[in-house]
Amino acid sequence: MLQQDEPDDYVIATGKQYSVKEFIEEAAPYFGMKIVWLKNNSEEVGYDMNTSRVVIRVDPKYFRPAEV
Repeated sequence: MLQQDEPDDYVIATGKQYSVKEFIEEAAPYFGMKIVWLKNNSEEVGYDMNTSRVVIRVDPKYFRPAEV
């Protein structure tokens, strides 16, 4: 990639699948957050335990059907 004459978009992957939740939980500590997931009415929300604030909401309309 670094040797190309023109910039381009590349996908670098490991072949392993991770959920968005797993990504959030892994990234949160870099921002000083500890995420706890709770149901709030019909949606799930992620609270930062350090501030007791909702920092992420899970919207079911973006769920994909299970992939093979």
